[in-house]
Amino acid sequence: MIGDAELHAAVTAVIERVGPDTTTPATTIDTGVWAALTDAGFTGVGIDEDLGGTGGEFTDALTVVSAAAASGALTPLIEHTVLAAWLAARSGLDLGGRTATLALGGEGATVRSTDEGWVLDGLLPGVVHACDADVLVVHFASSVALVSRTAPGLTLYHGTDLLGASVDDVALDAVVVEQLTDSPVDSAELRLRGALAYAVAMSACADTIVEATVRHASQRTQFGRPLSKFQAIQQRLASMAALTAQTRAAVEHAVEMAENPDHGGTIAAAKAVASSTAREVAAGAHQIHGAIGFTSEHHLGRFTMALLAWRDRHGDEKYWSRVLAGRALDDGIDPWDLVVDADHAPPSATPGAANL
Repeated sequence: MIGDAELHAAVTAVIERVGPDTTTPATTIDTGVWAALTDAGFTGVGIDEDLGGTGGEFTDALTVVSAAAASGALTPLIEHTVLAAWLAARSGLDLGGRTATLALGGEGATVRSTDEGWVLDGLLPGVVHACDADVLVVHFASSVALVSRTAPGLTLYHGTDLLGASVDDVALDAVVVEQLTDSPVDSAELRLRGALAYAVAMSACADTIVEATVRHASQRTQFGRPLSKFQAIQQRLASMAALTAQTRAAVEHAVEMAENPDHGGTIAAAKAVASSTAREVAAGAHQIHGAIGFTSEHHLGRFTMALLAWRDRHGDEKYWSRVLAGRALDDGIDPWDLVVDADHAPPSATPGAANL
């Protein structure tokens, strides 16, 4: 479990009261769960009250993410709470209580002035939960803009990930923006926030998967005894538990250091570990569960597909491993320091780590 135990329990209680639909692949987000979390104020955690949130720290928002992921609820918590709403608040933009998602434009979006106001053109690829959001918070170059999902000239090309969550390409053709301002953060910082949030979610899913698999192996009998009594099953369970513990340790350390501007490397390590262990944990769970674990109605698929879908969200293990290698090669850091003394890495080691 990541973060404050009481907050984690409170979020879990709200979700369980509604009851998430864990059918996989999903056809939409858990609207009932999302509405309950919004009404309870959990979707504004980590954002200052004077900026439209409900207060708390970044680590509190990560606790909410962890609880939601562990319950199997499919919500836009990371895209809305951790990324889009936080960026809008930091930029002084008012979402008006609407659900938002983040769209990283990079060089693919351009802004120009017209008689109707500022308009955006270009393509925003792979926008997570775009069709579920009311408004897009578009980050491009050094600017941030609010764009209504139903604005004229905006076209969604719908797609989904393995979990069933929408991942859409958004085409912009002279789309009038609601608000436009300079961005207080860069894309590297947003990637770090997103990577840590998804590492937290993946760790929570992995823990749930191992718990469910151990329970299944203890209850399911074959040849007159529980599966857990077979040595091969015990070895597989032990391997899964070790990988999950490795992920949890890396993620917990990254969360502890999240407020420190000098520790982007711990986030890189956490996402690299979470992504690299995802396949083996998911495969082991399905191997032990057998055919029932592959049915759409069984809850296992919600968690294993989440692991696989989130593996490359905001950078996979190869991307973040290269970041860590760059710290050693480009910044002149002794690789041994990355292992035993990462807390003393220089601020320049990973760009965008400030203000997390």
